[in-house]
Amino acid sequence: MHEHGITQRLLEVVLERAAAAGATRVSDVYIEIGDESDVAPQALEHYWPEISVGSPADGARLVFGRAGDPWACRVVAIDVPDRLPDPRPG
Repeated sequence: MHEHGITQRLLEVVLERAAAAGATRVSDVYIEIGDESDVAPQALEHYWPEISVGSPADGARLVFGRAGDPWACRVVAIDVPDRLPDPRPG
């Protein structure tokens, strides 16, 4: 059940990165998981819809890869289909 808390933290990271990119929506989340991390991708997929509902990451697809660090579980990238216009001049 520790994946529930891990999924919450991953969402926090995703939302921080989306905000930094000026994104209003996240379409894909790329996550690396190490072999010794004891994190099950299926559990993250199970909790993601519940935890991300109503957020810019609601409905985002989780894409898993193998981490070089055997203990890692981290967001390595996000895809954002749109961005807010840059308010800075020119």
